[in-house]
Parts: sequence; C-alpha cells; structure tokens
Amino acid sequence: MNIISNTGILSGIVAAHAWAARALAVDVLNDSAYVAFVATATNLGELLSSQPGDQAYGRQDRLVRALLRADTLAVHARLCVRTLAPTRGAAARRSLRPPDAIKRDLVWRVLQNLSTIARFVNNSRDAGLKHELVTALAHTQLLEHAARALLSAAQAIQPASSEGTSGAAAASGTGLPPESWITVSGVATTFAHALSCLVGTDLRTTALCPRPRERDASVEVSQNSRQLQLLEQLRPLLASRCVQLCTGWAGLCAAITVRQRAADDSAQQGLVPTASQLWHGLPSELIRPLQLPPQATVSSQDMVRTATLALPMVLQVTVSGPCDLAIAQPPVGYDRLPHRQPQPQRPSAGPSAAGSAAAEGPAAAPAPASYSAVNAYGLLKALWHCLACDRATYTCNLCAVATVMTRLLTELRPRQAAVLLPSWWQLLAQEPSMLIEGYGLAQDAGELLRLQLNAPPPVAWAVGVTDAASVAAASVDWPPEAAEVQDAEAATAAKAAASLARERDPSYSLRCALDAGLLSVMERCLRAPQAWRQSNSVSKLLYVVNCVLRYSGVWPAVLARGPVQQAVSLIATLGAAARLLQEKDTSLDVISRASQPGMQTTARCGAGGYLCAYLSAMLEQVVDVRALGEGAQQQQQREEQQAAAIDATATAAISTPLHLNSVLEQVVDSKDGSVEPSTCSIAWMAAAGGLPAAGSTAYRQQQLLTSFAVYQWLPMLAKATEDALWSSEAGAEGWLSQALLVGHLVMDVLWREERPPAEADEGAGSHNRRQDAAWWEGVTQTGQLAKSMHNIMDVLATDAHQRTDGKQQAGQAAEGGKGSSTSSLGDSTAQQRQAPPPELVLQCLTPLPMQQLAAVHGRQDMVDYLDAVAKGLRGEMMIECGSAGAGGSGMGVQGPASMEGGASHASATADRLRAKWVGAVRPRYPWLLSQGQAQAGLHDLMVAEAAAAAAATATGEPSVACGGGGSSGSSSRSSSGQGSSSDGPVFEHKLCYNPRCCSLDGPSVLVAPRGGKTCVRCRAATYCCGACQLVDWRERHSGTCSGAAAAAAGSAGTAKAALKKA
Repeated sequence: MNIISNTGILSGIVAAHAWAARALAVDVLNDSAYVAFVATATNLGELLSSQPGDQAYGRQDRLVRALLRADTLAVHARLCVRTLAPTRGAAARRSLRPPDAIKRDLVWRVLQNLSTIARFVNNSRDAGLKHELVTALAHTQLLEHAARALLSAAQAIQPASSEGTSGAAAASGTGLPPESWITVSGVATTFAHALSCLVGTDLRTTALCPRPRERDASVEVSQNSRQLQLLEQLRPLLASRCVQLCTGWAGLCAAITVRQRAADDSAQQGLVPTASQLWHGLPSELIRPLQLPPQATVSSQDMVRTATLALPMVLQVTVSGPCDLAIAQPPVGYDRLPHRQPQPQRPSAGPSAAGSAAAEGPAAAPAPASYSAVNAYGLLKALWHCLACDRATYTCNLCAVATVMTRLLTELRPRQAAVLLPSWWQLLAQEPSMLIEGYGLAQDAGELLRLQLNAPPPVAWAVGVTDAASVAAASVDWPPEAAEVQDAEAATAAKAAASLARERDPSYSLRCALDAGLLSVMERCLRAPQAWRQSNSVSKLLYVVNCVLRYSGVWPAVLARGPVQQAVSLIATLGAAARLLQEKDTSLDVISRASQPGMQTTARCGAGGYLCAYLSAMLEQVVDVRALGEGAQQQQQREEQQAAAIDATATAAISTPLHLNSVLEQVVDSKDGSVEPSTCSIAWMAAAGGLPAAGSTAYRQQQLLTSFAVYQWLPMLAKATEDALWSSEAGAEGWLSQALLVGHLVMDVLWREERPPAEADEGAGSHNRRQDAAWWEGVTQTGQLAKSMHNIMDVLATDAHQRTDGKQQAGQAAEGGKGSSTSSLGDSTAQQRQAPPPELVLQCLTPLPMQQLAAVHGRQDMVDYLDAVAKGLRGEMMIECGSAGAGGSGMGVQGPASMEGGASHASATADRLRAKWVGAVRPRYPWLLSQGQAQAGLHDLMVAEAAAAAAATATGEPSVACGGGGSSGSSSRSSSGQGSSSDGPVFEHKLCYNPRCCSLDGPSVLVAPRGGKTCVRCRAATYCCGACQLVDWRERHSGTCSGAAAAAAGSAGTAKAALKKA
C-alpha cells in the first residue's frame, strides 16, 4: 500500500481511471473500458477509505487533489450524461451484460467515488480541499447529471409482469427484477450519503437555511466563516431541479420502507403512495421500498437513516418561504440575518455538459422545478408519518424533520401557514418524547405558540406595559366555536379562513395546539421518572417547562381556556415531579435559557430549585394578570372616593408586574456583556386569552385551576424557596421575588385554613362535596407552610441585617420582631420560644431593616409583605410581655404544675394571636378559593366536559378540546346513578389519595375508574399504586380510615361483651 507515496504510480492510476471514463463516455458498452473503470474505481475507493493504522492513512490528501485537478469529476459528469442516451441494437448485442445493468452500475460507481471523496474531505483538516471540491462540482454540475441519470435508471425498471400485478405489489417491490432494484436502492443511498457529506457537520442545522436568525448563525459567523462561504457556493448546486427531485424520491422510498416493515406485510394496500405523497410528476411506480443487497456491509436501518436524513438537510439548505411571520415576545436574537435567496442554476454549456442533448430522449427523467416551501413542508410531513412507525430507531431523523418544518411554517404566507399549522401540533401529539430529545423542538414549540398570522404584534406587547387600562385594552377574547364540519381538511380550512378574517387573532396557534392535545403531550413528556434522576435529561425536561409553559406566556390562557381534565392532570404531574425532586434532588451543571436560546449558564441550585422557580413564575403570571384585570374593573366602576382608594391600593400592590419572570433569566449582551432583565409582556398574556371577562366561564375556570395549582404546588414551592434563601444565593433578586410571591400565597392559604369551616367553604359549588365526588383528597400541610413562612421571614430579616451598615441593634430588633410575629402561625414554634423582653418589643415598633432597604430600592411590594406579617400583633406582644413580667423571672425553678400552666398559657396566647391575625389580615388574593370550593367546582366542570365529549361522540361530531365553556376531547366518561342519584353525575377519575405522591409512572396522573389500589376498609381512598397506599397508611390513613375505626370499635365491643359474659 505504499503506492500512494509514489508519484508515478499514483499518476498512472488516476490516468487509467480517466481514460476508462472517457472511453465509456464515448461508448458506454465498451467492455475493456468498463473493466478498467471498475478496477480503478475500486482501488481508489480502498485507498481513500483506509483507516488509522493502515500504511496509506494520512496520505489521501495527495490522491484527492490529483483526482480533482485531473478533471475527473468532469469526466464523470460526461459519463452520467452518456448513460441517458439510448443504446443501439448492434452495440447491445455485442455487450456481455444488459445495457441497463451496465448503466446502473456505472452511475453507482460514479456516486460511490463521489461519496468517498466527500466523506474524506469532510473529515479532513485541510480546509482547501473542500473548497476545491465544491468548485469542481460547480464547474462540472456532476450532482445534477448524476441525479438525472439515477432517476432515469430507476424509471427504466418495470415490473416483471405488468398483467396481474397489483399496484400494491408494484409499490412494495414484488414482481421486480431483484438485482435491478437492489442496485438502484444502493445508488440512491449512496447519493444521499454524498449530499450529507457535502453539507457536513461543522454547522448546526438551524444555521444552514438561506436566511438564518442571529441566534442560530452568530457563533458560526465568528468561528466558521469559511464554512459559511462554502455553504453559499454549495447552495445553488443542491437547489438544482434534479438534485432536489432525486433527494425527495430517495427519502420517500426510505419512508415507505419503514412503513412496510412496521406493517409486517399485513397491510400492503396501505403502502401504496397517495397523491399527497407525490410531487412534480413523480410516477407512482418510482415509489418503492428500498431493498438491501445480501452482501451489504450496512443494515437496512442505516440505509433508511441516511436517505431520510439527507432530505430535510437538503431542504433546510435550499428552500425558503416568501414571508417572515412574526411572533409575540420574541427572544434575543430572533431577527434574521440578511442572506441572499438561492437561485437554482442550470448546467452551463461547456465540457461538463457535452452530450447533454443526447439526454433529451424518451428515457430521460422528468425535469420539474425545485421544491417550494409548501411542497417541501408536505414532503416532510409524509416523511414524518412514515418514520413515526418506528420512532425508537429514527428519533434523530424525526428531530431534523421537525426542525425544518417549524422554520418553513414561519416563512409561509399567512393563509398557507394557517392551514398547515394544525398538522404540526398533531404530529407533535403523536411523539411527545420528541420534546426532550434536544433543546430545539421545545424552543420551536414555545415560539409557535406565539406565532402571529394576521398582523405583526403591536408595540404594547413588546414593552413593559404595567397599567391596568392598557392591559385590559390589549385583551382579545377567543372567538366562539363554529359548527364543526365532517371533513377534517374542510374544517381546518374554515378555521384558518375565519382566523385570517379577524382583525387580530393572537391565540390561533394556541387554539390549534389545545385542539391537538398540547396539555396531554406535555404531561406524557414529563412523566418519565428515570429522566428526572439524570442530569442530562432533567435539564431538557426543565427546558420544556420553561419554554412551552412559562416563557411562552400562554399559561394564564391555558388555565382559562384549555381542557379542564387535561389541565388538572398536567398540574398534578408537575406537582408530583416537584415532590420527586424534593425527596432526592438532581444536580445540574448548566441550565439553558428560554429568553436567550443557545445560552447556557452555570446552575445555581439543583433541578428541584429550578422547577419550583418556573412553577412560581407561572403562578405569578396568573396572579398579576388577574390583579391588573381587577384593577381595570375597579377603575371603570369607581363611583365613590372609597372605591377609588381601594383601586389605588390594588394598583400599588402590583406596581411591578411579572417581576419574578423578568429577573428569573438575565439577558447578557454579547457585545458589551451588560446584563438586563428578560422581556415578559403581560399585555401579550392578556391578548392570548389570559384575561377573560369577569363572570364568564373562562374566568371561573381560571380561578378554579389556579387555586388547584396553588394547593398542589405550594408546599414544595415554600420549601424550595426556604432552601434557596438559606443558600449563598439568598441575596439574588430572583429568589427575593419568589419569596415574596410564595410568602403571600402561604399567608392567604393559612388565613383560609384558620377560618371557620362553614365560612371557608361558602361559595358556588360547595354543596356538591359528597363522598362519591371526592376525586381529590386535598390535605393542607398547615404546619409545614407556617414553618416555611417563618423561615422565609427569618432569612429576609437576617439578609437585611447583613446588608445594613452599622445597624446591629436594629438587626437584633428585627430578629425579635419577626420571631414573635411569625411564630404565632406555627403550632410548635410558639410553644418552644420564650416571650421577648419588653424593651425588645419596643424596638420592634420601628420598621425592620429589610423594610428600610426595600423602601430605598423602591420595592413597595416587599415593604407591604413584611408589614402584613406583623400587622395586628404588636399590641398582643405588649400584653404577652406584660404577663411574662408579672410572673417574675424565676422560671428555672418552676415545678411541673407551673410548667404545665405555662404551656397552657402559651397555647392560649397562640390561639388568641392566631384569631387576632385572621381578623386583622386582609387576603392579598381574594379570588383564591378554599380546597373544598376548588374540588367541587372542578368536579362540576369535568363532569360537564365529559358529558359534552360523550354527546359529541354519539352524534358523530368532533369535540372541541378547548375549555372555557366548550367541550373537551378528553376520553373520560361521566356516569350517573352512582353514589347519590339525586345529586347528578360523578367524575370517576381520581387523584392519588396520598398527598405526598411523587409517582410519575403511567401516561396520566389521574387514576382511571376501577384502576389503582383502593382501601378495602373504607372504599373511599384510591391510590395510584401499592407503594403509595402503604406509605399513606403508615403516615396518615391508618388514623383517619373510617373502616379501620369501625373495625376497631367492633372488636372492642366484642371483647367487652365477651368479658361481661365471662
């Protein structure tokens, strides 16, 4: 193998190969030239494919340059053109092999050499080699001629017997000469591999498009500028007509192969390509499954993977739409770079095109125009449907297809995008796991939720609008659902036309996503317990929550308009994931940002801390939107001065909307390194449907679901906030904002728990709380919440003390004040702490240092929170201090009776302080319902939703998946007559009875009827699994089970009777 180092031998091999190719270009049936061409092509392929350790390895650069500079590609182009010419009868009789077989073999050898050269150049460190290769391809137009010859060879293959051969058999490849189609299958795969090697792997897929965005090409512009220049030279070659047609044909054949393997020869008729799968005059007999040669060194999966990966890559490089649709709340770097639109080039007249006139004959392949954006999207959609039959094997291919489809959607005309957008969400609903295969698809899904078809987003959506009137003016109500059409395509077209007819329809994409089952997709994606335990996969799960649910800004609209059962299930799944991470957190190295795609920062905490931060930010979105909506209503209905004062108070309480969302991800400027808060527009959240009209069904649904989310998430949020504040990042602005939000929610929940039961449960829906309708066993962990609020207050005051210069005595006063005020909310803390001395209480009358610091920085919300904690308690503290002083200071020598009396006195004081606090504190969120109200209200909504779905199924009409007064596509059923027949139907699905359930097994968190594990004693507690049942029995249910209590009472009565009888 030392011949490659000998210049003479190397020149002889190249010269012999060139002579044989020229001879074949004159007479394709020249047997001597054919033998020489095959032998030299095989030797060149072996030399270029040598591996490390071979003697020829590392010397191939000289061989590649020799081939390129000897004009070998031009000779190959002439040879491909010659294979298109018809063969004369005398020459055909003189040849030892059939002429068509010789032509197919020659095309295969040409493409195999090109693929080998392209693979070597792609892996080579010599940057000049690829430039020479692309220049030679542009000069010779080899790709166009080879693609044309390949299509002609495939079209020349006819079924062995046209009579009696069905279309399904023709499509499946039966009845064809085995060697002929096997050769064509190998040539098609080789052609796709050559294109993939030419594009290379140095550039990201998102940077390959003709007009990339700044975020996608910023790194490549600075680090791979030479690769971008080569890509611009390669782009017209890949955009030529036959190259695109051949790539689409190879991809469709590979896709049909996947469908055939999945069908297992049981449904051959379904494999016949339909009209929607064919473009540009491709005859149906060309779409056949690929066949693998018996002696092939690659598997059939590799063949399919190569062909189906080349198609989206070529379309990404060449196809671009006529428009650039805008999105609301665009992230950093969403603007496009100015790139020239590629124009397909025809083969130029010259040596490489010699003999092209001979190709114009009956055997010539069709020469249609290159793919448009609409045709490319349809081609990729058909490819997706086939690859989804074996999603586990072709996951990377599906990701590439989805990436290109997303970009094409944003570049189509509004009417075209409106018609095709529902299909994208439907495809995603089929493959929820695609969201966590990479970061790109989650980012694309979040951006498509904000896609605007009618008009660009107004300026108010991009700036920080905070006044209630502007937010109310930006609100756009969802249109009423029109009568459904039986034909799915007609219904989609009708909805698209109605959306475009409106002046502005910002929620169209969100409605399409909810109709396709977005919430179920998110739940199935997140229900992966093993993924939450691994650092790499948990970061992707967090990115999905961050992009799709939080940063998209559609969470308030989802709670108001989405399917109720799907929303309940998703909320409970998020709570289970938070509890799972609370038990054992998963460490993170870096975290990705949704507001600045492609940017990763060092993680400040574990996965549990980030998940709780995202959940807190999602609650903040609903809280602030509702606060501004209520403020707008008060401004409109203000008639008296007292109402005006209330309105001013409500407006001041929410002076900085979405503060946590803004500071949660700091945007870093790539030019000067400055840091700014991310853009979160509350006006966009209202426009998307997150601010429904007061008193409407959507308003009520949002209130119920938000209350349910608070009770599901709050214990984990409080604990995570407490842990984060105690860490070294306690001074971070994001944690402080989260502490304020969580603290207010904890105070409101505790305030409702301290109210009398009759008063707490008053309101609509409370009369429906019966045993058979208890689908959710809400248990408020009052002691844990009170302890968390106490600790949050402790850290806030301690942090303020550390930040305040020279105010040590005031810091000590803050320690005493916050200890006395917050300990009244805990059952055990008030008994363990001694009463503060009177002089310390007098110091507490001054503002806390944290209040002073917050006032300096303009954080009125923090000042109000700290003041609300201690409101109404200072007078009681003085009474308590006076009682302690009258009792003397000899507490160390008190006897047991004295200690018992002190404990009783402390308990009575705690009860008195708690009653005083409940009466003095005004709830910050008056819309927050009690657990009984949320349980009864959601039960009624889910029963109505299931009844509407059942009625739509009975009439044969498709059900509407959106809530807010509409029906749902949920699969749940309502059954009347169970429990109490006079109280109406019952929602049979239930949540796990264990309040600490963290199970993520199964597709849904809701336990289906007659599923899970039920307590055999009381028949009222249903669990998702036996593990939850055992844990809850040991911790809680054994003391509350009515069946166990009755059994114990019966046993005691029996024993007493037996004793009496004895």
